[in-house]
Amino acid sequence: MRHLLLSDVQSTNLQLLHVILVGTERDLVGTCRKFGLHAAQAERLRAMSPSDLWSLVHAVGETSLFVPRSDLVALIDSPVGLVSTLAAAHPPTPTPLISIQTAP
Repeated sequence: MRHLLLSDVQSTNLQLLHVILVGTERDLVGTCRKFGLHAAQAERLRAMSPSDLWSLVHAVGETSLFVPRSDLVALIDSPVGLVSTLAAAHPPTPTPLISIQTAP
């Protein structure tokens, strides 16, 4: 698979997976902390070959593996001097999906 054939979401997934993979080779514990990974997730990623990463990214398609924090808007709206403190004080959690109700 050529990198030019990837969508923006697939490219982002591949790049972040690669960053995490390289990070785990240098500092497993630090990388797990930075990206909110469990050791088992990091070890599984480390066991994957480059072609396995490409296959995963291709199979996932247009679904992001790395979703924004639930407090992203609050961080954006906060004074720049406070953002790092607020981000550190509140661990990142994904934004919950909002169910859309349709009229009966």
